[in-house]
Amino acid sequence: MTKFRIPLIIVSLLVLIAAIWAVLRTRPEKVAQIKKTDSFLRPDLKKDSLVTRNDTIAEPGFDLFRQKPSLLSLTAVEKMIREKLPELDLNQRYKLLDQWRKVLTPVISHLDARQGQLLPVYENTENNYVEGESMDASKKRVEAGFLEKLSPEQKDLFQQLSAHYIEIRSEEEVGPVFHLRPAYWEWLFASSLTKDDQKFWAQTVLENDPVVDYDAGLAVDRATLGDWAFSWEQYLKHSPKGYYKAEAKSNYQTYMSYLLGGLENTPSTDPDTNKLQPDVEETFDQLIKKYPASAVARSVISFKEKLRGAEGKKNIDLYKLVKSSIVSD
Repeated sequence: MTKFRIPLIIVSLLVLIAAIWAVLRTRPEKVAQIKKTDSFLRPDLKKDSLVTRNDTIAEPGFDLFRQKPSLLSLTAVEKMIREKLPELDLNQRYKLLDQWRKVLTPVISHLDARQGQLLPVYENTENNYVEGESMDASKKRVEAGFLEKLSPEQKDLFQQLSAHYIEIRSEEEVGPVFHLRPAYWEWLFASSLTKDDQKFWAQTVLENDPVVDYDAGLAVDRATLGDWAFSWEQYLKHSPKGYYKAEAKSNYQTYMSYLLGGLENTPSTDPDTNKLQPDVEETFDQLIKKYPASAVARSVISFKEKLRGAEGKKNIDLYKLVKSSIVSD
């Protein structure tokens, strides 16, 4: 018995060692499988969550929205963005805003199959022209008449669109189109940005993507253009490295160009004498007084001086004169 007991013990030990070795060999694979499975189950690591990897941002629900844009999926994405923004650093918040702008803006006309029914109603209301009516008064009248003509179902749809800051506006040579108001971006993102860029969005909301050039004339009065230009001057002054520096510069240059030069149907100067129109000169003087020593005021002063030097001359290059007058700090 003793002779057979020893070999049996040895065999048992060998079997035990082999079993342990097999377990050790398979364990890493099982652990890897568990980790892989776990990554798909954990709520904070779902595909549509805002997990940052290598400085890129996973888009929250964007894929679903791209596949089928709708008011329902839009609301879902907005909810996820608002929940996740506090978890992101500042740079990532700006990146997410830019990503969402690129995704949403092109499809605002395709969120509901019934949207196309609204545009003809708006156009019919808009065609009821009232002679001598200002653009602001016309817009208010058209909007009120438009709502009155909508069926209950259409009115409900329009209210849903309005809740997401989507409006209808008329574009020259195009007609009524859906437009996403800048107020949408202020509502969803601005509070998560720097204070200077909160001001950027506040000013952008105030302007609401304005149509300045309409039918070869200024659709925004010069005093307002001066106010807007001064606001962008202040943004650039207080936030020289701001995220929206390029947009602010472009806005400042654009508004100053319209302010100084006007347009064909609303010129700043008399084409025969190159003198300022009386009402334009009055507005210029008011702006100089309102914003003394500002870039806006210095630009206006420079333009007036250059015009005095051009009085009586023919075929002056007004565009070149305007461009050379604009002062940028």
